[in-house]
Amino acid sequence: MIRHGYPNAALCAAGLADALAETLDHLLSLKPRLTLALSGGRSPREVLPLLAAKPIDWSRVDVTLVDERRVPADHADSNAGLVQHWFLDKGAAAARLTPLWTETMPLADALSDTSRRLAPVLPADIAYLGMGPDGHIASLFPAASVTAFEHADGPVIATTAPAEPAPRISLTLSMILKIPHLYLHVTGSEKAHVLAETSESPPTPAVPVSLLVHARPDLQVFTCP
Repeated sequence: MIRHGYPNAALCAAGLADALAETLDHLLSLKPRLTLALSGGRSPREVLPLLAAKPIDWSRVDVTLVDERRVPADHADSNAGLVQHWFLDKGAAAARLTPLWTETMPLADALSDTSRRLAPVLPADIAYLGMGPDGHIASLFPAASVTAFEHADGPVIATTAPAEPAPRISLTLSMILKIPHLYLHVTGSEKAHVLAETSESPPTPAVPVSLLVHARPDLQVFTCP
């Protein structure tokens, strides 16, 4: 992994927004459209408005999510709602959002529908990922086997978080690993310690981020205390 350390959260968010914007701008000089996959949680609320304010031609950007809580789009815990408020409404309104979750369908139908809707925009070109204290990425939580992170019939799986809201939907690990440009945002000493241990230990599904770190030495990691 390629690590970028900052002394505080604000500088880290600014550095990450700059790096994402630079990659977006470069890729848009090479192709007519691209896909940006975003995370939910607290840290993106600092990064996404900064990114949205960059002079990017957002009309050429498809936006989706690396994971989602299985809640309505207007729910406080919705990642789609977070992206709408903190990114699209902050300057990136011209981007086209493809959400992961359709709450009006049974789960199996919703997964199939999501796979169909995502087909034109996957694999993403860039992903902004976060990490939990247990080492989870997206909504891929510690498991006994990497098979827990895959789905034979599509790019998304249903998962269950150890905290509420528990029901989730996530891009599979293999789909995340196909994304050419991966950015990981790690804040706080607890998460930084987990990340440091992944470099010194074999990859294991018990610490999902370790699979990412070992599979992708080009992973860009932005950290702060």
